[in-house]
Amino acid sequence: MEQESTEASPSLLGDLAGRLGLDVPALLYLFTFLAGFPLAYISRTFLHGQSPTIKHTYFTVCCLVLAYLNFGYDIIHSAISVLINYALLVTIGGTPLSVAISFTFNMSYLLTAYIYLATDGYDLIWTTPHCILTLRLIGTAWDLYDGQKKEEQLSAEQKLFNIKTAPSLLELAGYTYFFGGFFASPQFSLRRYLDFTKEKLLGNDKGELPSCVEPAMNRFYVGCFYVFLHCALSPFFPNEYLLSAQFANSSFPYQVFVLVFWSKSLFFKYSSVFMFTEGVCTMAGLTYNGKDEKGNALWDACVGLRPKIFEIATISKHCVISFNISTNLWASRYVFKRLKFLNNKYISQASALFFLAIWHGFFIGYFICFVQEFFVTFIESQITDATKRIPALSKIVSTPAFDFPLFAIKLIWNKFVCGHALAALVLLRWSRIHVVYSAMYYMPVIFYITFPLLYSMVILPQLNKIYKPQTESPKDNGKETAKTK
Repeated sequence: MEQESTEASPSLLGDLAGRLGLDVPALLYLFTFLAGFPLAYISRTFLHGQSPTIKHTYFTVCCLVLAYLNFGYDIIHSAISVLINYALLVTIGGTPLSVAISFTFNMSYLLTAYIYLATDGYDLIWTTPHCILTLRLIGTAWDLYDGQKKEEQLSAEQKLFNIKTAPSLLELAGYTYFFGGFFASPQFSLRRYLDFTKEKLLGNDKGELPSCVEPAMNRFYVGCFYVFLHCALSPFFPNEYLLSAQFANSSFPYQVFVLVFWSKSLFFKYSSVFMFTEGVCTMAGLTYNGKDEKGNALWDACVGLRPKIFEIATISKHCVISFNISTNLWASRYVFKRLKFLNNKYISQASALFFLAIWHGFFIGYFICFVQEFFVTFIESQITDATKRIPALSKIVSTPAFDFPLFAIKLIWNKFVCGHALAALVLLRWSRIHVVYSAMYYMPVIFYITFPLLYSMVILPQLNKIYKPQTESPKDNGKETAKTK
């Protein structure tokens, strides 16, 4: 759904968008990310040493201008959320009821917008940044709740993020509208933001400017490289090709090849966004994370992507810890770990994935994508378990000669299962997803469902019979007992 501001865009902007394989709203959004770099540099250079009030005001005004250029008067929705959440925090903040109301209101506001504004595809409208804001405001309610507990009741993680008092309206506005995290991830806590504006993060008694320009520009360069890769690859693997008769009539290996490179094209686009937003946050100084053993400053507190890990990921766990990191950490911190009382890792994991699915929207594709992530993670844990149980497999895995072949197999597996799940996330509707999956005769889906059952009901019992755990002989046990006594 295009806004008035984009409908009136000059033809030059439309021509440039077409050359890059983007539509005008997407190109404007890209320019918004890039505008964050000079704005963050101004903050880092000219607002250093200024009062937090000036910084909150600067971030709020700059972001509202950028948001208006993208969404027009629809920026009112974020303002409404800020005001209502502020009222909630200053009245009953820190109570279990405040957390429940925050979760209910923020999710309901977002999901209601999805219902009324959803079209047949992806739209860059005000709900795009609002989904980021939803997590941020819910997390703030949780952090204030944690801040009312006794110190010994908090986990190590909660000690880092909890806040003792509700923020002022200007503090919450600055936190909400910090342009490095309003339009896309990363997620970061209110406590980090407040420490950043008070210049507590740097531990800099000399008043020197933070040395964040070079690391910020490094992320900018990597982001540009990802944009180049996406523009180079996307024309050869458009979404429409997955729905074509040519794809349906291709062999399964070729379909795997297409899904791998089609998904890489999209991941390049998403990766560029993570690198740009992290770069903006770094330029401002928000991502300072202490120093390494050599005394060099670390700028990785708001990491959204770890390219070296993600590009050669071989299991789903690698993807979780290297792609969209801050959102995954948010889901772990405020959903997965909060369900610890259930005492069941798989229920907590499934709940976290269900939350992420519905946070994206109501399209069936979201749920299919995250269900596949659950099954793939489960299958990989079963294969790892079998490898440990079978001596022959353990020997193969530990043999250097098999390192590269096993790496190549696992790499192809990981890229394919990611592409297969991403197809559902991108195509959204079952009518389109069915075209792709039926072209592959549902073979991946059938494998995801049958392998866990086969392993649990057939393979695992046989492994337990064949490879019984070694036990000590009574004679040895007696000696050990005697020694212990």
